[in-house]
Amino acid sequence: MNDFTYQTTFVAAAVERLLTLLDNDSWSPTFGCAHPAYWRDKTVEMADMRRQELMLPLALLYRRDYPGSCWRGDARLLRAASALLAFWVRNRYDDGSMDEWYKGERAFAAAAFSTFAVARTLGLLAEHLEPDLLRRARRGLARTAGWLARRNDLFKSNHQAVGVAALAWAARQLDDPAWEVEARRKLSRLLATQTREGWFPELGHVDPGYTFLTVEYVGMALSLWQETGEGGNAMVRAMEFACGWVHPDLTLGDEYGVCHNPYLSRIAAILMTPRSPLAARLVDRWQERSSGFAGLASTLGDDLRLTRWAFQPLLAWDFLNGVEPGLKGIPLMPLPLPLEPGGKQKEAIFSEAGLIRLDIGSCRGVFAPVAGGLVRLFGPGGATLTDGGYVLAQDGCIINMFGYNRQRPMRHEPPCHEVTIFMAPVRKFFPSLTQRLILRLLCTTATGSRWTRNGIDWIRRRKATPINQSSANLKGGTSPWRVIRRVVPGIDEVEIQDHLLFDRPEAISQLSMITREDPEPWRTRPVLELFSGLPARTHALQVIKRWQWKCGRWQLAIIMDPKI
Repeated sequence: MNDFTYQTTFVAAAVERLLTLLDNDSWSPTFGCAHPAYWRDKTVEMADMRRQELMLPLALLYRRDYPGSCWRGDARLLRAASALLAFWVRNRYDDGSMDEWYKGERAFAAAAFSTFAVARTLGLLAEHLEPDLLRRARRGLARTAGWLARRNDLFKSNHQAVGVAALAWAARQLDDPAWEVEARRKLSRLLATQTREGWFPELGHVDPGYTFLTVEYVGMALSLWQETGEGGNAMVRAMEFACGWVHPDLTLGDEYGVCHNPYLSRIAAILMTPRSPLAARLVDRWQERSSGFAGLASTLGDDLRLTRWAFQPLLAWDFLNGVEPGLKGIPLMPLPLPLEPGGKQKEAIFSEAGLIRLDIGSCRGVFAPVAGGLVRLFGPGGATLTDGGYVLAQDGCIINMFGYNRQRPMRHEPPCHEVTIFMAPVRKFFPSLTQRLILRLLCTTATGSRWTRNGIDWIRRRKATPINQSSANLKGGTSPWRVIRRVVPGIDEVEIQDHLLFDRPEAISQLSMITREDPEPWRTRPVLELFSGLPARTHALQVIKRWQWKCGRWQLAIIMDPKI
């Protein structure tokens, strides 16, 4: 089956599982809650209100036919969607705001995403809901839309984009043009943040996955308004940037962005098809084949994501088949990375994003200074190799080159590209009990919550991490371990010249090179296994290796004796 059919079938098959996530006891005060850790396990003190967005996929499955679905008209889905909606109405703050990650958060994202889901659900189920629930839901939607209209979240562009779509659909369901005016104001402010390279800032940085999501929600608002204009032009530019990093297997490297989001939006690609040849080609590829579970793992791979994003494959199917506003295609253009007949990848340097597409003949490659100098190579037939640099084990601590950092010094002297990377100890973010208590205390009022959120956002920008949405390594600063990496592309080969510099002598026995051949995990190769005659310790080491495409795989064809 093709990708669109695969994904709708996956969602339809997950319905029974989704229904078990709800509190189905109609006598319970948490009836309709979709957050089991709150209503069942009692391990959190608030319900994540974004999980209530499950109402939208259930409403879609109840009203429409999809491949692999036998749920149309099933009374269980109507009951569950009604319960989800009722809990959403009951469990918000008086001003219309709500929490997502912690008590007192009053999150813009929770209000925006759930407003969109509620508005779309009312459009599907209005005539099937109890009159009292419908009245309360409309009143609650208006209050939350009002809270949303008074605020912007340009720190995370995808949130602002969702706010645009949420208010656009609230205007339609409430028959109130004032919300559309506010949606257009939000869109104008969002467009002003677009970079010259086409992406929109996330935490002050780039994230291709969230670029796809931004195009998705703004595109849905534009399709509702049946117009493009300046907003459409901006979304085409963003789509062209995001499509440039799609892998031959129709996945996206999570290392390329600050939030490590590998999402590829089917909805965005379909909506941009009339104006973007790259989007049209992406849709065409999905109609030819499926990327399987890897293509949905980031949005549907667990209960948290499934409750929030199960609607996406369904709406993608609807947009593709004209159930939602219809679209017409344009001539296709080969995607930059996928290896297609007639396709030719030219070198492309995105200095602001810290990403480079390499020209290596009939193969493809990405050099990502932003991701610690990662080099990823693609060969015909889909074989992928990733060179992640080096790992140093020291006193029980792991030091590596990973960690998102868009400010690394780069130089480009064709055909060479160079970046300086400070290796850093692996550090993950885990809040202490004291930090959690302080957070709870500060967020007891709306004002305290707002200032606390500003402080958290300052930390997220400085550390280049979303904190609560990624387990990636925190960004490090300068350190005693430095790597100057030069990448020299050739014809079906890439030479990597690494100059390792240490402030003090380091044990060579603790130094390893790391590579990965998909779908295998990282492979660690001690430097001592590759070279003989090295000293026990050294301040510096220069290694030159050459990856060549031979016999259907990437091979380390030449590795020169290191210079000490």
